[in-house]
Amino acid sequence: MYDPNASTDYDPKQDGILHRLFTSCASDPRGSVHRAWGITLVFLVIYFVIAVTETINLQTYDGTIGLMIATVWAGLVHLGLGVLGTFVLKRFPTSFSVGFLLGVLVILANQNLLLFSAFMKYSFGNLRSNMAFAAIGLILCIVLVIMALMLVHFKEEVIVATPGSGDINMTTASAATNANNNTNDDSYLSYGDSTTRSA
Repeated sequence: MYDPNASTDYDPKQDGILHRLFTSCASDPRGSVHRAWGITLVFLVIYFVIAVTETINLQTYDGTIGLMIATVWAGLVHLGLGVLGTFVLKRFPTSFSVGFLLGVLVILANQNLLLFSAFMKYSFGNLRSNMAFAAIGLILCIVLVIMALMLVHFKEEVIVATPGSGDINMTTASAATNANNNTNDDSYLSYGDSTTRSA
């Protein structure tokens, strides 16, 4: 039976796949994103170390110059991603910066998938090193995709301010509240002084 007093607000996030996937993170979305990024940083450091090892391996066993450049570039880019993501999520979580970080995550996830395909069956050099680099690339691809999905799902909770819009963060709101309280106090004092003088 239709109830005209019932709320008609519908949140599509409540029925989505991402909501079901990240249900356990709903109680503390911002903290969950930061913890997930901390785990991602661990994988980024591991990836950088293995990339350096694979570069040395390819140089020792006369691997192709193209793959050596690819491993060096991949290691440096992922190290830069760690710095970029930490700065965005901890210091500057605006809509533009979070969107930029999302784009970088998706691009590097695709890059890792391509490097996994290139190194998995590469026969030159140390096969164990090649397979280790391919495996960590695939694992990091999955980790970056999960991180990107978390940012998409919790973007409203992560973004604290949007330059040029009406959104304000908690610091700005607190400052406005304090300014309003000071104005009220000044008005009260002025009223008290005028009452005393008239008396």
